[in-house]
Amino acid sequence: MVAIHSFWDERKLLVFVALIIIAAASMLLELNAFRAGRQSLMDEFVASAVLPVEYAASHAATTISSEAIAIAHARSFAARNAALERELGRLNAANGRLRSAAAENGELRRLLAMRAQLPRAALSADVVGYEPEGERKEITIDRGFGEGVQRDAVVVGADGLVGHVIDAGPHEARVLLITDPTSAVPAYLQKKRSWGIVTGTWQHVRMKYIGQDVRVQPGDFVVTGPGHLYPGGIPIGRVRQVDRKDSALYQMAFLDPTTDFASLTHVLVLKNR
Repeated sequence: MVAIHSFWDERKLLVFVALIIIAAASMLLELNAFRAGRQSLMDEFVASAVLPVEYAASHAATTISSEAIAIAHARSFAARNAALERELGRLNAANGRLRSAAAENGELRRLLAMRAQLPRAALSADVVGYEPEGERKEITIDRGFGEGVQRDAVVVGADGLVGHVIDAGPHEARVLLITDPTSAVPAYLQKKRSWGIVTGTWQHVRMKYIGQDVRVQPGDFVVTGPGHLYPGGIPIGRVRQVDRKDSALYQMAFLDPTTDFASLTHVLVLKNR
């Protein structure tokens, strides 16, 4: 009895024969390529398929590495920037302290120069209280009758007249400033040799009762005139503006005080006669 081969058996045989032919052809191509000293088609196919993948993988790795390095550097830069900011803050604070110390040293040097010009012995004191919005323009100093400070004692600063003592306790005293409206200081126009009275206007001072025949000009220097309370020659201020009316008996001058009351820290208290 003859066996009958099915259609599928024939297809398997054909596939098998085709694979043998392809394998043989591939071997021949590999052999010819080897003899010719070049890559075979299979090698070229593998290279064309694998190289792009390897390039993509290498590029991705390089990118990831670069980003990691950038992140690490960014953190390092942030840390260094924070350290530099802290150092800058420290240097600014130190610079501020040095400027404050330099300003205070300058004030103390001027105060010593002022003391050398005073006609009476003087006691140094520090300003410990100041109320700019108070009902009266006054300061508190850290010296009282326990240190020899008496009522009506004249007080001066490094740049000029401050006021006079209105009340003295054991170790502190209140000083009425020349900017207070109730203050009255005999004054003298140094260049014009003319007298007047300096009173306060809260922010500035003004010199009243200047004769109409006196030619007062901005910039003229005003000092204390010798009297019962104040010694002569203590700087008060400079003329800023002149108020002169032909119908008035006297003219008046507004002054900028030589003393900066807002930054006053050290004073001298003159001993009474």
